[in-house]
Amino acid sequence: MTTIKSPNVTWIDIKQPSPKELRFLAENYNVHPLIIDGLEKPTIRSQAEDYNGYIYLVLHFPVFNEQKKVSEPVEIDFIITPDTIISVRYAKIDPLDEFLEKCKSAIEHTKKEAMSRGAIYLFYYLIKEMYAFSLRQLDHMDENIEKIEEGIFSGHHKEMLLALSLARSDVLNFLRTLRPQGAVLESLLARSDAFEQKPRPYLIDLLGEHHQVLNQAENNRESIEGLQTTNASLLEHKTNEVMKFLTIITFTILPLTLIANIFGMSSKNIPLVDHPHFFKIMLMAMASTVILSFSIFKYKKWL
Repeated sequence: MTTIKSPNVTWIDIKQPSPKELRFLAENYNVHPLIIDGLEKPTIRSQAEDYNGYIYLVLHFPVFNEQKKVSEPVEIDFIITPDTIISVRYAKIDPLDEFLEKCKSAIEHTKKEAMSRGAIYLFYYLIKEMYAFSLRQLDHMDENIEKIEEGIFSGHHKEMLLALSLARSDVLNFLRTLRPQGAVLESLLARSDAFEQKPRPYLIDLLGEHHQVLNQAENNRESIEGLQTTNASLLEHKTNEVMKFLTIITFTILPLTLIANIFGMSSKNIPLVDHPHFFKIMLMAMASTVILSFSIFKYKKWL
């Protein structure tokens, strides 16, 4: 548990809450038993609730998993009173840790700005930092999309199938994690009058940040789906070209096989068999058949 204090606000950050830390919250901050139960382990549903003069929030943020190559949700629970903010998380979250270190420093501009007023303003700067992190993740997603596009138009269609599937799964998980935050922030905005310093403009700004991140993620999703369609069309065209080539070869060889089978039969009545230039005549006949076949294909614009 990490505690940072300023004259106006106290920030308590808890990672992987232990029973002792949860008892501390219940005894010293009058945290409702239902919330204590909810803090014991992560939940999958974002929410905003009022409890005895404080607000309880559950938010999820997408964090890219390097091993799985997709974004996964990480949860942060908040208990907000007028002068205290308690954050509870269940995993290491780099942007939150970085912001925490900045707020620890007495000379850091971030601490002077974020902790100069009440808890709701500290919450604003913290969430703003998380959205900035999400935008950086989307920038990396953009770079990945550009690499996939280059691969597709370089002829690596099959290799891009897995990359496209992972990219699509990544952006869908990203959107699925962030979308519910809109309702939570709107609910918090509706309660803004309960805070003495009227933070409504700040909460509206957070909603704007949320929409900005969602819009960029939606653009990435549309780009990936467009690339999937393009890649599928190019693969289908390539397959059709191969099938057309094999069909032409088959229909070219078929009459040659028929000629060879006819003149290869053991019969004395087959014409030209005893001719001294029989082999040359057969080669010329086969060559003429091939030329005729390709001429027909060319005339029909099959080639």
